[in-house]
Amino acid sequence: MFPSPNIPIVEDCNPSINPAVPVQEAPALPIVEDCNPSINPAVPVQEVPAVLSDPEIDMQSVDEPTSPSAVVLRRNPPRERGPPSKLNDYVTYNARYPMTHFISYNKFSSAHSAFLSALDNTHEPQSFEEANHLAEWKQAMTDELQALNDNNTWSIVRIPKGKKAVGCRWVYKTKFHTDGTVERHKARLVARGFTQTYGVDYKETFAPVAKMNTVRVLLSVAINHAWPLYQMDVKNAFLHGDLEEEVYMRLPPGHSQSHDPDIVCKLHKAIYGLKQSPRAWYAKLSSVLEEVGFHRSNADSSLFIRIGSTSKLLVLIYVDDLIITGDNAEEIELLKQSLRNRFAIKDLGILKYFLGIEMATSHKGLFLNQRKYVLDLLQDADMKDCKPARTPLDSKLQLDVSSKSPCNLAAYQRLVGKLIYLTITRPDIAYAVSIVSQFMHAPTLAHLHIVKRILRYLKGSVGRGILMKNNGDTHIMGYTDADWAGNSLDRKSTTGFCTFVGGNLVTWKSKKQTVVARSSAEAEYRAMASTACELIWLKGLLSDLGFPTSQPMSLFCDNQAAMHIASNPVFHERTKHIEVDCHYIRAQVQSKIIDTHYTRSHDQLADIFTKSLSTAQFHRILGKLGSMNPLDPA
Repeated sequence: MFPSPNIPIVEDCNPSINPAVPVQEAPALPIVEDCNPSINPAVPVQEVPAVLSDPEIDMQSVDEPTSPSAVVLRRNPPRERGPPSKLNDYVTYNARYPMTHFISYNKFSSAHSAFLSALDNTHEPQSFEEANHLAEWKQAMTDELQALNDNNTWSIVRIPKGKKAVGCRWVYKTKFHTDGTVERHKARLVARGFTQTYGVDYKETFAPVAKMNTVRVLLSVAINHAWPLYQMDVKNAFLHGDLEEEVYMRLPPGHSQSHDPDIVCKLHKAIYGLKQSPRAWYAKLSSVLEEVGFHRSNADSSLFIRIGSTSKLLVLIYVDDLIITGDNAEEIELLKQSLRNRFAIKDLGILKYFLGIEMATSHKGLFLNQRKYVLDLLQDADMKDCKPARTPLDSKLQLDVSSKSPCNLAAYQRLVGKLIYLTITRPDIAYAVSIVSQFMHAPTLAHLHIVKRILRYLKGSVGRGILMKNNGDTHIMGYTDADWAGNSLDRKSTTGFCTFVGGNLVTWKSKKQTVVARSSAEAEYRAMASTACELIWLKGLLSDLGFPTSQPMSLFCDNQAAMHIASNPVFHERTKHIEVDCHYIRAQVQSKIIDTHYTRSHDQLADIFTKSLSTAQFHRILGKLGSMNPLDPA
């Protein structure tokens, strides 16, 4: 050991010393100035007895010596410690709840995993300035302008006096093949139709699009009959519609003459974005389908059906996206060829990605979810690293009416609007979204806190969706429930129901009733009437699809008083004030179109749409609804 002056030894600076072994005093040595410049060699140093610290005592708590001659010296300065060099080969994250802990693709095939990876790794420009720096998107815009010119979409003119031109912008979208490879980069020029004036540059605007309920019913029917599902996309669909009004549009961004505000496009075709464009395109497409033997469904005007002696074909339209299915592969190919002869159309193959809905097929059936939509939503809300929650709402949720702190109105409405679209495949958040949707006009921080709770739940269930199985039938059944006076603000009840076709969940709803119910039986009776309307619509839709049913539809309820009211004109004092339209359920029951069945509250599947439940109840009902999360790593 190197001898040192007789000074106090601090253990945390010299841990090699064992306090149990006495230290022999060393003779004083000359002090070298450059080793310790703070000590003047001309001044003698008074000897101080060596002090050994107890290893269990915090030396910072020991009183410093009061004698000015007792100088405590440390041999070495404190070291600067850094991370070990072996960690330089690793990428570390500081997120406490990384997304990789909640997503696993092990249950998907390699082909579908590649498709999902392509979706995640694709970036779509959000502005013309951004796209103009990317070669593939510049080419896409050039191709779009060439197609517009070839279709005689407009003429370049000087705007007449007294006329107003609508603006336009570019919208960018990537189309994929079924194997995940990029089919094409699609740039679409869209007019800013919100600046049009009614009666001046547009009149009629209505055009039907497929209801999401119809989409799920069609998928359930196809899965139960093992029909193939195909998707087709019409290029420049709206340009096939004729424009009757006189409409002027500003030159597209990037046009060589766009610097002159008086030079505009006089439109001859119904370009995307105009208010009347969807109506013109629908009229064109429906006339073509009717020419080849199709007719519109009475239940949904966007569904076209052709039933022959040897085949059954179905076409569902959502603007320029088509879903085609049927029981005859040859007839389907003939239909595709007929559409190619009339339009520039892309055959996207087996249905895998439709309106943001991802679809995976396996021997178990068809799985629907909105995984990428959830990831983008969490990213936009800056909630990708949040702590996940097991349920969308606290089971003891009480709406706080005392909170007066307003939140950002536009941000709140934008988040809730995105959550509403997510309920297409997520019945698990239907009730929670119905709660936050009631405060769109004046949300507070308390309401925003509930929205963030929903986002935390989505963080832990990114891949949850609906599994549709081949059960070999098309029987219709439903569950109905009501939470009597559950709203603490106005004491109104909440209606909840879900319906099944062929054993697969196809429709659901969570909605606050418009009047205050005087009893739980009345609230349940009103819920039964709403569910009856849904069942009758499903019956008509299946009849249009060629699957008429003569057996009664099953409706399950957990309130026997409401069931008695629906079956018999009884309890006059308790029902005389109920609106006539609510007695619609009674007429359907007496006509044996609907057959009511009692179910225990424990087995009531619609309970999840009327109130916030405990974690165990919530996940038990989700399993019975067919909602699952194959991306869960657990």
